[in-house]
Amino acid sequence: MQLTQKEKLQLQDALSHEKICITKYNNYANQVQDTEIASLFRNLASREQQHADTLTKLLQQGGVQTAGMS
Repeated sequence: MQLTQKEKLQLQDALSHEKICITKYNNYANQVQDTEIASLFRNLASREQQHADTLTKLLQQGGVQTAGMS
């Protein structure tokens, strides 16, 4: 699959945002006392990780090196 430079940059940007969300949700899960809320944050982090994995695959298919990106 061929990606334009703009598409590559947009996917890389989206991946960066997903990684920030994953970090934040995991941090929130570790900070809250309520186990249900902690579980909610962990589920959100897991969902964001799935998104990050999908973006990484798209970038790899487009010929972009993604070492350390996901």
